[in-house]
Amino acid sequence: MGLEMLAGAWRLLGVRLESGWEIVEPVGWDPANGQKADHYNGTGGHFSVAYIAEKEGKRAFLKAIDLSSAMGAVNVLKALHEITSAHNFEARLLQICQGGHMDRVVVALESGQVSVGPNLQDAAPYLIFELADGDVRRRIQKVNSAGRLAWWLRAMHHTAVGISQLHSRRIAHQDLKPSNVLSFGQKEDFRVADLGRSVCDGTAGPHDDLTFSGDWGYAPPEILYGHIDPDFARRRLGCDLYLLGSMIFFFATGFGCTQQLLTRLDVAQRPLSVRGTWRGDYEMALPMLQACFTDMLAELEGSLPGPFHEELIKAASELCNPNPTLRGHPLDRVTSGNQFSLVRYVSLFDKLAKKAEVLFRQDTAI
Repeated sequence: MGLEMLAGAWRLLGVRLESGWEIVEPVGWDPANGQKADHYNGTGGHFSVAYIAEKEGKRAFLKAIDLSSAMGAVNVLKALHEITSAHNFEARLLQICQGGHMDRVVVALESGQVSVGPNLQDAAPYLIFELADGDVRRRIQKVNSAGRLAWWLRAMHHTAVGISQLHSRRIAHQDLKPSNVLSFGQKEDFRVADLGRSVCDGTAGPHDDLTFSGDWGYAPPEILYGHIDPDFARRRLGCDLYLLGSMIFFFATGFGCTQQLLTRLDVAQRPLSVRGTWRGDYEMALPMLQACFTDMLAELEGSLPGPFHEELIKAASELCNPNPTLRGHPLDRVTSGNQFSLVRYVSLFDKLAKKAEVLFRQDTAI
């Protein structure tokens, strides 16, 4: 199928926006046929087409919303409304983040809509972001092995700050994973990206009724087993804590917490959501999950340097505990505390990153 048959989001090359941005090249897809590749696209994102835009010598990342799926729907207008509503909700969240000076969250430089023809599908809502070097899933492979620990600990520190900033406005990210943490510039500058699957307490959004709006490959175990807590903080903020802790497993071993947990369960123990046959409730599943989690922590210890493993294993244990009521720092899990506060983890990752940076400088000076 030629690009002329696709929605307007696929036909923006060479377009100059009213604000002066010119769309100059595709990112992660072939302009000859619209075929996508597994390629970093700058902010993650769903149902979008990625480009590089230029203005006054500055390059930026543009995410255009693809309306193609709406064109094939039984109710086209309803489908268009759902897609554009999701885009508008993300744009509103980004405005909240910008107004809150969230320096560890990727915010939009501009949002709007451009049309390349007279038909409904020719319209392309878009968001423009500062151009990143890449996401940490891929960038870590290019980091010198000697400096890798300091690098990813700083990434953990900045990510914890970003999630804490979102939580301060009752925004739950819900899709935190290595591909949604971006690295900027040659210095250590990491920011949380892609609020397209987020939910915001008190603000109606397109994903409010979903069991889980993020990538199910990273979902907390209680979600996989169908345990849905009606309380916003326990369900949504607690989920973000789990996703943050899962990144410790990823950086240390190459695999997230959920991936490792599921490999330890046989078919009879896995939930129906991941092709298992377990039909008991989550409380019944917890003992076997805790046993697997204990084994995972023991293996994690072997993947971490001695001076760091005790504190990092403790953090991973607290953030990713399969029992949501035990998630978070013990000193915050008190009646008068905020169980889902990340303040102590922000400090911890900062301290460990500085320690690793000092050791790296000492080693390279020899």
